[in-house]
Amino acid sequence: MSLQSPTPTQVTNKMIGQFRIKGLTKKILVLSLIALLIIAGVFAASALPLNGKVLTVHSGEFSKGFTEEAQVLSLKEASLFNPVDGKIKALHVENGDYVSKGQLLVELETQDIQNQIDVLKAQLISLEGQRLQAAYRAPQTALIQQQNLLIEQAEKDLLTQEQALERSKALYEAGALPLVEYEEAQRQADKARSFLEQQKVAIQVLEEQQIPVPGTELNFSGQKQALNAQISQLEDKIQRTKLTAPQDGIIKDLTVKAGMVVPSGQLLLTIAQTQGYKLESYVLASDALDIKPGSSVNILQATSSGDILLTGKIKSIAPSASERISSLGLKENRVEVTLLLESNTPVILGSSMDVQFITHQETDCLLVPKTALFPYQGGQALWLVRDGKAIVQPVTKGLENDKETIIEKGLRDGEQVLLDPELPGLKEGKRIKVN
Repeated sequence: MSLQSPTPTQVTNKMIGQFRIKGLTKKILVLSLIALLIIAGVFAASALPLNGKVLTVHSGEFSKGFTEEAQVLSLKEASLFNPVDGKIKALHVENGDYVSKGQLLVELETQDIQNQIDVLKAQLISLEGQRLQAAYRAPQTALIQQQNLLIEQAEKDLLTQEQALERSKALYEAGALPLVEYEEAQRQADKARSFLEQQKVAIQVLEEQQIPVPGTELNFSGQKQALNAQISQLEDKIQRTKLTAPQDGIIKDLTVKAGMVVPSGQLLLTIAQTQGYKLESYVLASDALDIKPGSSVNILQATSSGDILLTGKIKSIAPSASERISSLGLKENRVEVTLLLESNTPVILGSSMDVQFITHQETDCLLVPKTALFPYQGGQALWLVRDGKAIVQPVTKGLENDKETIIEKGLRDGEQVLLDPELPGLKEGKRIKVN
């Protein structure tokens, strides 16, 4: 039996099959090698330590409080009020000007007052003429009418002075008016009251005069005294139309202008001393219960190069709250708090600063950042690094502020706390490379 030789086609198909088997085997080998490399890389990566930032815990001081905005004011300010009704003739200062004690600041128009003085002096001359002409005659009706007019004017002047005294009293009790100006208002009111009584006595004398008797001279004398008293009062007003600085300082709160008609008692300007500053803040009524006069505060002054930390103390706390509108438009009950600035760093009057009020302090506390804590089994825990490995440490936390928390149990002095509990790849037993 003879063997049949393969055909060319069969030989070709066999060779192609052999090449296919070899190519497939090569692909499998390559893929297997890649898989082995990946697995080896994963194992190698899992064996590498994680880079983590840690905090070595030591005993420290804990403080808790709140922050409010405060305005910088001069420690001593003198307010200047308009002493008489009238028009402003001249202003010699502007806001921000430095002035010395006794320097002329404001001048009021005096022409109207001078006209009144001239009228009264003319009445004196007329009165003297009447005295000479009617030395032995009964008082004339015209004199009584004139005296009634003087009484009406005196009553108006007294009403004006009493109203000015009431305004001065309110300003003085609010601490916005110096005692010397309040006493001057009392003096002017007493002077006007005395003048009215003199006028009433004078008209009583006039009405009682029925026949020309020696008392006629007394009558004219009383009228002359009344007119002279009124002239003296007006001349005193003229002297008070030139307002000078009661102390050295910087002009602020100046809102009036030359030519304006200003009623008596209106605030014209304020003079703030340039040495010594205070701050005025308004805190929530609930927060005011946690602070007291004499307590220290931290004050942050914003500058172009960053915040500067200043120190201060609480000087006084208002006994009652007042309703104020917050920056969000909400009504809030707030209490005025006055603080003394103890630092010598230059500040700008009227500027705002942040005041950190301290309501609670503790020493020898173990503190960690609030962000280092995470929920664990119904409580709180920290990631610690012990012997180079990460472990979960349940802890009991105490008081906390905006940044830190007191750890009362579960943490020892000197232990290392991982700051990022969300570190990728973090698990118990994982090696940690401390940064």
